[in-house]
Amino acid sequence: MLRRLVVFLAACGGSSASPDAPTLGPTPNAARGIADTKLAFDVGALSATATITFEPSTDHGATLEVGDLMIDSVKVGGQPIQFAVAAAKLDLGLSASDQPIPVEIAYHYKTHEGFQGASTKGYTLLWPYYCGNVFPCHSSPADGTTFTLDVTNVPAGKMAVFPATIPNEAPSYQIAWSIDAYTEVPLGTTTAGTQLSVWHRANEATAATNGTIHLRDAFDWLEKNIGPYKFGPKAGTVSTGWGAGAFGGMEHHPYWHVGSAALGDIETNIHEAAHGWFGGGVRIQCWEDFVLSEGTVTYLAGRALDAVAPTVGAQVWQSYEQDLTAIDANAKVWPASCNAIDILKDKLFTRAPYMRGAFFYRAVALKVGAAKLDQAIAAFYTANATKPATMASMLTTIAQVTGYDPTTCAEMWLRSTTKPAVGPCP
Repeated sequence: MLRRLVVFLAACGGSSASPDAPTLGPTPNAARGIADTKLAFDVGALSATATITFEPSTDHGATLEVGDLMIDSVKVGGQPIQFAVAAAKLDLGLSASDQPIPVEIAYHYKTHEGFQGASTKGYTLLWPYYCGNVFPCHSSPADGTTFTLDVTNVPAGKMAVFPATIPNEAPSYQIAWSIDAYTEVPLGTTTAGTQLSVWHRANEATAATNGTIHLRDAFDWLEKNIGPYKFGPKAGTVSTGWGAGAFGGMEHHPYWHVGSAALGDIETNIHEAAHGWFGGGVRIQCWEDFVLSEGTVTYLAGRALDAVAPTVGAQVWQSYEQDLTAIDANAKVWPASCNAIDILKDKLFTRAPYMRGAFFYRAVALKVGAAKLDQAIAAFYTANATKPATMASMLTTIAQVTGYDPTTCAEMWLRSTTKPAVGPCP
């Protein structure tokens, strides 16, 4: 996950309707779920088509977030339907149905800087809720959709790195592309058959080699000890030109982005890879469950390195302790609500969920044994992969698998405004 960025908010809307459309008018229905999203972009013309397949619904209508997209047409089966755009939402005149309904939306989009959509520098970044600036979507972290993506009209001499498909449900912010003059370097294949690569830009070969030196082995460890990777047979790191000061990455699986400043950092590459299991593989039910994504993944990056490169793992845990020391004890980690906060405006997006979450798991591992905690995390992943889940349910799974109830330890690490000493749970 991207670490040190300033994120801005922008949205607008409009409305239109076809005089030949069916009589059902635009009807809000945000509860109508999305089953599949097919996207095709012309990055030269800044135009796109989205085929959004809605789940069956006993209620009329459907609602999508559309940011500042300029909607050209909305059709079902090639026939126009009524629609209206207001307050960055697109309401559709879609009939109730006991079958999925594909809706074809043609539109134009704008570029955005400040990590709010498609950048003029060639990359997209949609986290946490800017998907509507690039395609019609639902941005709730619990919502999942499969994806098909095509990117055309790429400038000469450049390569667009993106997944043609995401075969299992993923959060809306996971889909992405990056366009640059890339060189792909294969890193090897895991025991399970996943091919790993890194894509770097000019003068980044050394950083790419250094940062991904343990990526194949760590990915292999995750597949063997946590569970199968859900996002295709090929994965890897894509260096992205975010600019100076943007240190970190973004979990755009299967081709996650790492800012060029962090490309040579071993932990960042493995951290973003581990999001294929948590944050992507298991979605969070509420933004308040952010620690289930970032705390778990931070722990797993350190845990995987402990297993495949112990000296590096020890160094990573030392750096985590330094981060932990610098964290404000009052910073939010695991708020006791569900989607009652804005993850950015209410300052949940800090280093606190990462580090206090990681050291909570570390404390459990020191109490019950790292291998036993691996089994608990794997059991949780098996039960919840490609679905949304909560941190509370993780605590339940840990208790069931290990025989140790981590509730008190979780209160100390994830809720208390006093930072505990690093060590085993009580």
